[in-house]
Amino acid sequence: MSHARARQAIEIKLMAWATARPIRVANFEEGFEAESGEIYLRAYLLPASTTCRYLGGDAYEYTGVYQISIVCPAGQALGIAESLVDELSSLFRVDTELSRSGFEGLITEPVEQGPTITESASYTVPTSFTYRGIADQSPVGA
Repeated sequence: MSHARARQAIEIKLMAWATARPIRVANFEEGFEAESGEIYLRAYLLPASTTCRYLGGDAYEYTGVYQISIVCPAGQALGIAESLVDELSSLFRVDTELSRSGFEGLITEPVEQGPTITESASYTVPTSFTYRGIADQSPVGA
């Protein structure tokens, strides 16, 4: 499934950026426990419907939204999260190529900041962008 390949292409780029900062990224593949006072990211793939616009069904088109939520401890200045939004906007610019194991795609919409979600011990600033790509569906050996 090429949504998985799109996710992998995005996460490789995100993890390289996060490791250089350093900032941790929570995902479903491993356990995660936030440390006291830690700023971290939560990342999600929200796939949309798969389409086939080609005669013979040789390639499928995959689109979706990738969300990166910035989680900060309560009392932390909002400006810190907003600077991370700016950095993510630079990292995932429109027309950034996404390529992974036969999936070829692009980021099609800019990073957009959603409303801040407040809780007693933390607040979350969600960001998201859309991707679109094509993967060849021809049988192996064809």
